[in-house]
Amino acid sequence: MAQLDARPLLIVISGPSGAGKGTALQYATSALGLRRVPTYTTRPKRSGEVDGVDYEYVDEQKFFQLHEAGTIFEYTRTYSQSYYGSPGVLLRDDIREALAVELDPNGFVRVHAASARRVVGIFVTTSSEDELRARLAARAQDRDISQRLSIRTDQMVWAWIYDYVIFNEDQDQFRADLKAVIESELLRTSGARRMLSLRRELDPTLGAEPGSRQ
Repeated sequence: MAQLDARPLLIVISGPSGAGKGTALQYATSALGLRRVPTYTTRPKRSGEVDGVDYEYVDEQKFFQLHEAGTIFEYTRTYSQSYYGSPGVLLRDDIREALAVELDPNGFVRVHAASARRVVGIFVTTSSEDELRARLAARAQDRDISQRLSIRTDQMVWAWIYDYVIFNEDQDQFRADLKAVIESELLRTSGARRMLSLRRELDPTLGAEPGSRQ
């Protein structure tokens, strides 16, 4: 049974390439007010991407220096031989506002286990392989399609560990589903914080709890 939890919220968005993770993350931040946390990568910046917004782009040497220093908490290497790393800020609860980040399933599991925040996972996917193939082709990623579809099959197994699975079929419905999920989780956090504040008000001997800083 779910319990009230006043810790700051961290929304993790995962899913196969082309399923709509970027769209979900952009909507969560621009329309729903979450703060986006860019992850680190060694891959080259693509056209239209912004350093410090889409990713923190670093070379391989810098990447491992940041990992050694603890700035990067965990990392993975993809089929393109690029490294992707999760920033250590995802583990801290000193940022009160709700955060959103895109991670692969391995990153989600690791951050969920280690973070002091309340972590909620949303897995974004498509209904069929044909639909995903068409999206990848439209993004001019034909050479990677077979690998990306293979990874989709693997990742679908992980979908069961997430709190929500949202299918990206109709754009309006997709955004409506995201809005319903995220607003519900924000409301849950808000209610828990108010209850915690009231409890301390009624019993001044109670101290502040982790993640309940004002």
